[in-house]
Amino acid sequence: MKNNLLSLLLFLGCAIATQLMSQRVWAQTASASMTLEQLTAIKAIKVANLDKDTYFKSGGFILDRYEERPAYVFAFSDGVTRKIYLYKVFTAADTKELGLLAVYKNEKTGVVKPFVIPGASADRKAWDAYIDDLKYVGEKEPGLMPTLTFVLSREMAGLLSGGTGKSDEGGAKKKEEYNFCFAANAPITLADGSSKSISAVKAGDVVLGYDAKTKTLTPTHVTKVDAHEGDFTLAGVWLSWVNELTADNHNGLTAPVLLEATANHPVMTATGRKALGEVQPGEILYRYDAATNGVSAYKVVRAEKAVHSVKNVYNLVTESGAYLVGETVVLDK
Repeated sequence: MKNNLLSLLLFLGCAIATQLMSQRVWAQTASASMTLEQLTAIKAIKVANLDKDTYFKSGGFILDRYEERPAYVFAFSDGVTRKIYLYKVFTAADTKELGLLAVYKNEKTGVVKPFVIPGASADRKAWDAYIDDLKYVGEKEPGLMPTLTFVLSREMAGLLSGGTGKSDEGGAKKKEEYNFCFAANAPITLADGSSKSISAVKAGDVVLGYDAKTKTLTPTHVTKVDAHEGDFTLAGVWLSWVNELTADNHNGLTAPVLLEATANHPVMTATGRKALGEVQPGEILYRYDAATNGVSAYKVVRAEKAVHSVKNVYNLVTESGAYLVGETVVLDK
C-alpha cells in the first residue's frame, strides 16, 4: 500500500512539474506544437554517446543539451548509479522549439529510457502519450521516477527563481545560429574538384560529399542552403598534412591551412564527429587529396575560439550528410 501511494505521489509530482515547466519555458520561446507523430519520432532517436553528443541533428530534429549542462547523477543506497540527460528539441527546418527529451540511464544494467516532454502548446495526444510513458514505463524501472521527478522539479525551481542565465545568453540568437555556420566566401568543393563560394551554391547543385561508412568521397546533391545575416564569431583550426609533419623535409613545411566556422559546426575527426570549437591541437581532420581522389589525414597545429566576425553566414544540407569546405570534410548539422 505504501509503495503504491509513493508511486502515485511521484507520478503526480512529475506530471505537475512537467506541465509547469513547459508553460514557463515555452511561453518565452518561438515554439511549435508537437504532434503525436513527432513525439514518436523523437522518442525513437538513438543518442550514440550521451556524455559526448551534446548537439546533433537526426531525422528532421535538432537535439541540443539543455543549458549545456552535464547529466544529473544519482547514487542511491542500492549502489546503482543513475543518470538523467536533458535535451532541447527543435525542428531542423525552422529551428522552432518543440519540447524536451529526457533520457534516463541505469549505469549498472545499461537500460536507457527516453521521455519526450511536449511543449505547452502541444497536441493533446502528445501529452497523453507522455503521461502513458510516465505511468507504464516509469514504474517498471526502479529509481526512474524519483530521478526524473527531482530533475524536472529542480529545473522548475530554477525557472521560478529567475534562473536560466545560459538560455538567456544564447536565447533566440543561438537557435538562429544552429543552421548557419560558414562565411559567405567559404569555398565548397564541387563534384569535379573545382570550387565556388558557399554563398553561390544553390539547392540541386552537386558537390563533393563524404561517405563516413565507406570512407570515400562521392558526389552528393545539395538539398537546402541556409543563409542568415547578423553578427557571428568564427572559430578556426590550422591544419598541416600528417605525412609532411613526419617526413624529413629539407625544403621546409608548407603553410598550415585554415578552416573557419561557427564553433558549433561539426567536423569529421579521427575519433568521429566533433564541434569545431572543441577540436584541439594534435587531433586529426581529413582533406581532399586530388592525387588519389580520396582524403588525407591532416593534424591540427593550432586552434582558436574566435578568429574574426562576419555578418553573413551559410550552411548546406546534403544527401550524404557531409561535404567539403576548403577541401576539408565537414558534416551536416
